[in-house]
Amino acid sequence: MGVPAPLRSLVGCARLKQGLGTKSLLSANVLKGPIVKDFKARLDKAWLTLGGRKGSELQEATAWARILDHSGKPGDQTYDYYAAALRDREAEIWSAGSRTETDLDEDGEVVEFEVPTREAKEKAAQFGAVARGTATPIALHHPAFMKTLKIKERSLTDDPRALKILLEWCAARDVPPFLERFDVKAAVRFMDELQDFTGLGWATATKYLGRLRRYWTYLVLRTPVDRNVFADLHLEKPSVDHEEEERAFTDTEVQTLLMGKADPGMLDVMLIAALTGARLDAVIDLRVGECADGWFTFKPQKKEKSARDVPIHSALQAMVAGRAMGKTPEDDLFPEWPAAVAKGSIRERSAYFSKRFTKYRRGLGVNEQVEGKRRSLVNFHSFRRWFITKAERAAVDGDLLAAIVGHKRSGLTLGRYSEGPEMAAAKVAVAKVLLPPLDGSPVTEAQALTPRRRRSVVKAVP
Repeated sequence: MGVPAPLRSLVGCARLKQGLGTKSLLSANVLKGPIVKDFKARLDKAWLTLGGRKGSELQEATAWARILDHSGKPGDQTYDYYAAALRDREAEIWSAGSRTETDLDEDGEVVEFEVPTREAKEKAAQFGAVARGTATPIALHHPAFMKTLKIKERSLTDDPRALKILLEWCAARDVPPFLERFDVKAAVRFMDELQDFTGLGWATATKYLGRLRRYWTYLVLRTPVDRNVFADLHLEKPSVDHEEEERAFTDTEVQTLLMGKADPGMLDVMLIAALTGARLDAVIDLRVGECADGWFTFKPQKKEKSARDVPIHSALQAMVAGRAMGKTPEDDLFPEWPAAVAKGSIRERSAYFSKRFTKYRRGLGVNEQVEGKRRSLVNFHSFRRWFITKAERAAVDGDLLAAIVGHKRSGLTLGRYSEGPEMAAAKVAVAKVLLPPLDGSPVTEAQALTPRRRRSVVKAVP
């Protein structure tokens, strides 16, 4: 039996299959009856988790729930009218497929009465519960919730993913997917099992838990739900050994990457990242008009509230001028990276570059893998870390450096009221960051105060 596309993640497959253990078509037609019935029950349960298929009785029941919710209360004429109509609709569902039987009453007269099927009784009870608001599908209000969000386009996918994971978990754990039945204990159990159930890391699991918390906040403010079951739930951040933290590139690694015969499109992106500390997406999305007058204007990233101007390092000026030649201010500085993104996709343009860079980096042996960790300790973001490290070692003021790379600055005055340092000071600071020699000359690495590993232990002299 084919599984509808919306249900495949919940059911776990595209087709439900079960062998009948016979080569006889006659036997197969008999034996398949209870199996088909079981398959249909599994699909009905999955539809229930999602709030019902389009045009289904479950979706009809949710429409009734909205009508009753806006019709006053019991005793009001409008409410009582719709409540009576709802009872008639329940009776219709209850009667579907019923059979008529006869019996004798107390006076010995033959009477007929209706006997519903078990499925019809269950459907009628479920219809009534949903329509009266005592069994509201968890997903019912999510489309309306999504319309209230004012976040970046790509981040909009986090909420449907979080809800999908919750509904898949409910189906797998046989937890009723109704708001009235999903209590704090269910939410705690979901949190405790989230990472094992999905295989997600702490950061992503925490993000999805936060999106569900936001959805329940919406429900508390706008629906009969009176408690945010995720309000006080937080996944404890695992401690990470210093030697297992993602790190900056070393000078030798930067030299290797910049001398590794990358194509110009990749090389130029690496150079800008290394000499500005900008994130990959901000670099890829630069337009020609955002590279004029001697500085880059990077779009806001992460928690930044506004665009950020960063001086163009002297080592980048010729390259930027060459790329801008003959183009309009609205043209892309990096047209060669449109990101092989499907039409209508909301992935960043930088996604394709990121995959290509990872392959390039690994091919040059610039990699540090820790057993049990999926990500290398070095990645494209390591250029940003390298820039910050080099600037710190060049004694660039901390608040000035924070302003250049878009970090939160210290102090109420600087962080909230200041327009930021002057461009002249930023130019001096950026100029202090120097690339390693790109002619193959040996690189002498600076010694950090917090080394990642000590190769030998020096014993004290007695």
